[in-house]
Amino acid sequence: IPIAIVYGDPCATRKDGVIYYDHGPNCLRFDEPRRVKGIWLYEFERSTFLEDATAVPTKRPSYSSTAWLMYDPEKIDPRPKYNGYASGQECFAIHAFEVDFIGHRSPEGHGHLGLFDSEIWVQQMIAAKPLRSPDCATY
Repeated sequence: IPIAIVYGDPCATRKDGVIYYDHGPNCLRFDEPRRVKGIWLYEFERSTFLEDATAVPTKRPSYSSTAWLMYDPEKIDPRPKYNGYASGQECFAIHAFEVDFIGHRSPEGHGHLGLFDSEIWVQQMIAAKPLRSPDCATY
C-alpha cells in the first residue's frame, strides 16, 4: 500500500471534506536559494532556462535537459510583448533574455505537462537583459 494512501500527501490538507494541495516551494523539494545566471527563452507553454549559458543556443534545447523558469512578473513580464503568433508567421513568438537572479531549484520534473528536467523559482531578479530572439519558424 503506498504510504500516501494511508497518511496523505505531504502537501495535502483536508478541510470540510475537501483536499487542498500546496504546490509552492515550502512543500516541494527545493534546494537552498542561490544566485543563478543564464539564458531564459519564453514562449507559449514554454519557459525554458539554460543555467550558465551566455548566448541563445542555435537550436531549440530539449525539455529533458533544461529547467522550467517560474519568472518574477514584477521584474520581467513578457506578456505585454507576447501577442500569440509571431508577426507574419504561423508560430508562437520566442522571447529571449539573459537573466541574473536569486532562486532555488526543485529536482523534480515540472513545467508544462511536467516535461522539464527541473523547475527554478525566482525569488529576486537582479538583472534581465532582452536578447535577439530566435526565429520561431526555424528554431
